[in-house]
Amino acid sequence: MNEWQEGGHMSNWLTLKRLSEKYGVSESTLRVWKCLGYVTSSVIENVVMLDEESVIHFWEMRKTKGLNEEYLEKLIKEKEWERDILLSKLDDELFLLRTSELHQPLFHVIIQELGQLITNDREREIFLAISSGKPISWVAANRGMTYAQAVETYSSILRRLGENPGRIATFRKRVMDLMFGKYDTEDPTNIPLYNLVDTRAHSILYGEAGMETVRELLQYTSRNGWNSLKRLRGMGSMTYHHIINTLSNAHFIVIGEDGSIALSPEIAALIL
Repeated sequence: MNEWQEGGHMSNWLTLKRLSEKYGVSESTLRVWKCLGYVTSSVIENVVMLDEESVIHFWEMRKTKGLNEEYLEKLIKEKEWERDILLSKLDDELFLLRTSELHQPLFHVIIQELGQLITNDREREIFLAISSGKPISWVAANRGMTYAQAVETYSSILRRLGENPGRIATFRKRVMDLMFGKYDTEDPTNIPLYNLVDTRAHSILYGEAGMETVRELLQYTSRNGWNSLKRLRGMGSMTYHHIINTLSNAHFIVIGEDGSIALSPEIAALIL
């Protein structure tokens, strides 16, 4: 079967089987040459065809350059290895993109805790703003600084924080001891609810949702929202507010000015 190629010369399209018989090259090898783009190919009437001239040209080049079967096999393996490396990198990037939303609360907690180590109010605000995603140009304008000054200030803060990483762990332990030391436990979320809320609140939380510890309560509300507690049978407004105020006073949650409820940074690090 002949037809013109774009280059202007007549192509002689042959099937893999015909070429294999004619030149003594296995069909699998011809298929590899096609996939790697070493020879010109086309699909004619649903049949894979190769341009005989391109096969002859590559065949001659193969003999000239000593491209034996072993070399071709090695080349194919190298290309497969490069492909796998590229795909693994893309998989890693895709995973990070898919989980970035899940990581955000944890990153926020870490940033807030690091911010507590910065004693200078101005520097702390710069650190928290940039680390939380504010554009450096916005921070610079807001603070009456040049872009370069904002970058240098932020870099200096990071350097100082990194000079003594043990300070972070020490600070966290001290804060946890101050906030939850009275409960005499390493993990305050394991505190039984009956030691924290009144009898009625505990009866509802345990009887209607099977919650026994602070951790179970916080996990429940993280999944279902705080208003879900109001839907528990027997949960009135007074009991609900008693639970919220008790958790807030015990430093398990933080109530915003707009009434929003969030886990305290110290507790979020244990729950997330």
